[in-house]
Amino acid sequence: MMATTKEMRFLVLALPNVPWNDYLASIRNLEDLGIDVVGVADHFVDWTNPPRPWYEAWTLLGAMARETKRIRLTTTVSQIPLRLPAMFARQALTVDHLSDGRVELGLGIGLPIDPSYEMMGVPNWTPKERVDRFGEYVEIVDQMLSNEVTTYKGRYYEVEGAVMNPRPVQSPRPPLTIAAM
Repeated sequence: MMATTKEMRFLVLALPNVPWNDYLASIRNLEDLGIDVVGVADHFVDWTNPPRPWYEAWTLLGAMARETKRIRLTTTVSQIPLRLPAMFARQALTVDHLSDGRVELGLGIGLPIDPSYEMMGVPNWTPKERVDRFGEYVEIVDQMLSNEVTTYKGRYYEVEGAVMNPRPVQSPRPPLTIAAM
């Protein structure tokens, strides 16, 4: 049996809690240092200190995509309670194009202790429901980014004839990282 080797990559989590110009300078510095991937935390607020300044992750990724050239971009990680899977797939597709194919998708069930849910009026699901929803969520995102049209009916989510045009820059779709607790 032949052993395979994988290239080691370095990711830096850059919390979106400083003014934009300072944040952008940090991201450009990470790119200049040769860091492979920059990740943005995906919360409505800083869950450890809600009054602290905080920017929305996918909007930041789009801006970072246009202001950088090489570094790959991701969330560490996008929480499924914060957006529907079809909208998440559309956001990811958009940033895939804005970044010329440098986006990676990080998905997780979300922190049960995050105050964002109450602030946004989003249900704070039980751990079992989070996991059940997560399986469907990942299936929809994968199918939508891999196919031009997707129809899916699950227990929690459904999409009907969801069109994804243009197609992703990365084929068959941007890489997907699954987080676990």
